[in-house]
Amino acid sequence: MSESQKRERFGRYLILDHLVDGGMAKICRARFLGEQADKVVAIKMVQPQYSKDEAFKTMFMDEIKVTFGLLHPNVIQTYDYGLNKGQLFVAMEYCDGRNLKEFLDKLKERKFVFPIEISTYIISQACQGLYYAHTFRDKLTGTEANIIHRDISPHNIMLTYDGAVKIIDFGIAKSQSNSEATQAGTIKGKLSYLAPEYLDGADLDPRYDQFAVGITLWEMLCSRKLFKENNDLAVLKKIQECKIPIPSSINPNVPKELDEIVLKALSKDRTKRFDNLDQMNRALMKFLYAKFPDFNATDLSYFSQELFRDEIKKDREKMFEFGKIDLRPYLDEVKKELEGGTREGAREASSTAASIDAVLLPKAKEQVLDFGFEDPKAKAKQTQTVKRMGSSSATKPNMTSSDATSSRIITDISKSTITTLKPTKADGTKTRLIKNELRGANKKKTSVGTIAALIALVVGSAAYLYHSLEGNQLKVATPVVVAQPVKKEKDRKPAQDPAETNYDPAINKGNIVLSHFDKQKMQAFVNGKKMEVDLLSNVKVPLLHEFILRVQIEGKKHFVKEMRVDNTSAVEVEVPEMPAIAYGYLNTSSNCAQGEIHFEVYGEKRVSPVPMVETFGVGLPLGLDDKGQLIPSNYQILFKKTGDDIERKIEITVNREDQTIDLCDQL
Repeated sequence: MSESQKRERFGRYLILDHLVDGGMAKICRARFLGEQADKVVAIKMVQPQYSKDEAFKTMFMDEIKVTFGLLHPNVIQTYDYGLNKGQLFVAMEYCDGRNLKEFLDKLKERKFVFPIEISTYIISQACQGLYYAHTFRDKLTGTEANIIHRDISPHNIMLTYDGAVKIIDFGIAKSQSNSEATQAGTIKGKLSYLAPEYLDGADLDPRYDQFAVGITLWEMLCSRKLFKENNDLAVLKKIQECKIPIPSSINPNVPKELDEIVLKALSKDRTKRFDNLDQMNRALMKFLYAKFPDFNATDLSYFSQELFRDEIKKDREKMFEFGKIDLRPYLDEVKKELEGGTREGAREASSTAASIDAVLLPKAKEQVLDFGFEDPKAKAKQTQTVKRMGSSSATKPNMTSSDATSSRIITDISKSTITTLKPTKADGTKTRLIKNELRGANKKKTSVGTIAALIALVVGSAAYLYHSLEGNQLKVATPVVVAQPVKKEKDRKPAQDPAETNYDPAINKGNIVLSHFDKQKMQAFVNGKKMEVDLLSNVKVPLLHEFILRVQIEGKKHFVKEMRVDNTSAVEVEVPEMPAIAYGYLNTSSNCAQGEIHFEVYGEKRVSPVPMVETFGVGLPLGLDDKGQLIPSNYQILFKKTGDDIERKIEITVNREDQTIDLCDQL
């Protein structure tokens, strides 16, 4: 390996890239060098000048004391900490995602606001993580830790692309184990997320974090900062006044029930807030599933992956390249360092060197019988591990009857390298991927008699199986079965009746983004078919093909637009504020003749089945005169009975608002 290709190593960690470079510390993405060499972690490395400061060391160790024992799905986990060549560090769980501040910035850039249900879910998860920290007890002593985070803000809430929510950075957290109190006159925490009691000099309790959580939720719903002024003094004054605008006054989509939860968490008098964050979480979850019963936690994953699609693609490419790094030179370095360490480090050196040996060296007592029939493109093959000669038993993998039917025998031994997946042996050998290299002619001279005997055994089993199947009246087309790749269940697309859609299946899909689309009040249709609009207001449309987009808003004129999308880039379509309009409704009774009707509304030619599937029927707008008064509207309906080619013309007049007309009476 050339010096230019060599990467930086930090103790037992190989630095992959830098995530954050700060004046006090930098955070890097790294790979652990040891038996778990596939583990990616985040390492916070304190700058050397601070690592030498005793006061800073004490503060740093306070953070470790606070976080090291915490183990919760919504709290970042600490794996390791210490000094490496005089530099303080802590190795933490790596979150493959972005912090909430980056989500807010990205949405603002795209002129979106966080969806109500996603905002509610994220904050409910944050509440769970913080409540766990607030009530944490030392497992050995049973002592309450009395942890208060004190720095909750969008910067310190991580959202992974898989849909997890993690509280990070307990760096200034206050707990029972802290060695010294905050210095007088020092503000700890971000200015815009302080609670009024902090400025009053009151003793802090978990309700302090609740206020910051409330600010964060308010900002997600309103897409702006709650306490924002031109200078710090003005911000502090605003916090002391604590006059909170109702979220729905800024974002009309926020329901009243959520307004109440936010305002309660942001009460100036902390006795009027929720008793604890578990109570706030319960209120949020009750609201979430009352208003959004179909919400699922995976919606956050989909939302994240859509929002950061380009960034994820680039990062996946980087990670793929990181996976190609040859770790052996670095593992050798670590092993040499540990073996040459002091007596005090001998025990650590011995155990760590052993784990590195597990990566570098194949186990001598493992034997692989590989006869080469396996698919050469397979990345890993399940083989049978047997004990050495003289053993009375062999360890066999579990096989179902279907596995036995489709099992294959490996006979091609011409390959010089075979990758196999070893099952766990009874004597404690671990399951892991190993690489068997056939070195020299001695290994090629494997006992022919042994191979022949095993092949004969398998052929005999196959013959027996064939006759058994034949006896059960099951036909076998051919003794040779070629396995084909099968799509995962989630990747399969259900067959679609061509009559249910106007799309040409041969046409690829484009994408449009509906700006100012309200999922709670609006519906989108493409060529008459109701479309699914995702959390980012994306709609799939035909590519290189004209189509009609219709957005229906109850009690308002429909937005109808003829469009064509010529490339795969998302096309933004602004849904304007439409004028109010009155509708009559055309419907059908259940005993109506079957067929379909053709009609036109707002210039769009539409088709509807008869009997109609719409609950209230098809809305037909009334007209307006020059003075804006409602006037009757006439419509021409063409009815075609199922099985007939003849169309029947029917004239319909809508005379008043909410008038119901039964089409069956006209047939």
